[in-house]
Amino acid sequence: KEQEVYFGEIPLMTDNGTFIINGTERVVVSQLHRSPGVDFVMESDSAAERKLPSCRIIPERGSWIEINATKKDVLSVKIDQSGKFSAMTLLRAMSQKYSNDSDLIRAFYTTTVEKVVDGRSVAKLEGKISVDDVVYPASSGRVGEIIIEAGHRITKNIAETICTAGVSKVEVLAPPKLNLILNSLAEDTTSSHEEALLRIYQRLRPGNPPQLDKARTLFHEKFFDVNRYRLGRVGRFRINRKLQLTVSEKEMTLRP
Repeated sequence: KEQEVYFGEIPLMTDNGTFIINGTERVVVSQLHRSPGVDFVMESDSAAERKLPSCRIIPERGSWIEINATKKDVLSVKIDQSGKFSAMTLLRAMSQKYSNDSDLIRAFYTTTVEKVVDGRSVAKLEGKISVDDVVYPASSGRVGEIIIEAGHRITKNIAETICTAGVSKVEVLAPPKLNLILNSLAEDTTSSHEEALLRIYQRLRPGNPPQLDKARTLFHEKFFDVNRYRLGRVGRFRINRKLQLTVSEKEMTLRP
């Protein structure tokens, strides 16, 4: 009963809602294409009984980046369908500028430098977060040993140790209301730009032996090569608008 019916060059729809094209019954399927840019979503977590934010960075061409806040208050990242890892690993891999823990902390928080004079400085340090590793100075018999690592809270005992060790100054920050960045930093298993590149390479190429040159090349191709990763003018416009940036519309790749 079905037959190919044309009105000019356009096939007409049959009673079943299909089209006969070149003797084959076809249906029309609409396909949604997400607009390039960055999208923010609040998702309900039934286990934690609260809503958790997430975002997707969608390019015109290339890999999707998905960032999620977990119920443990950690920012995790997925590149395409790879496994999750700390968002600090991705930022560390993006640039040598964010290689150290202290560099990452300064990128998100306003820090201050406290001078250490004597025991009276304990009150100024107690409860604060150490921005960088605090080590015993050259005048100490334990020179070079770490008193407290970057990103950790200074307790009263540690503050007293710093004041008696001969340390002259300590860079600190007040405890933030949200610990997303500090928690993500604690979850990050890498400690340098090179380690972060290797970590992501292992995620994207599981089973391949980790090699720094290959890891650097793969990361560059993923996010900095305009022929493989391209935000497009729409993507750049939407990212600029949502993040209140003034990056040139000609900048088609991600920036740290």
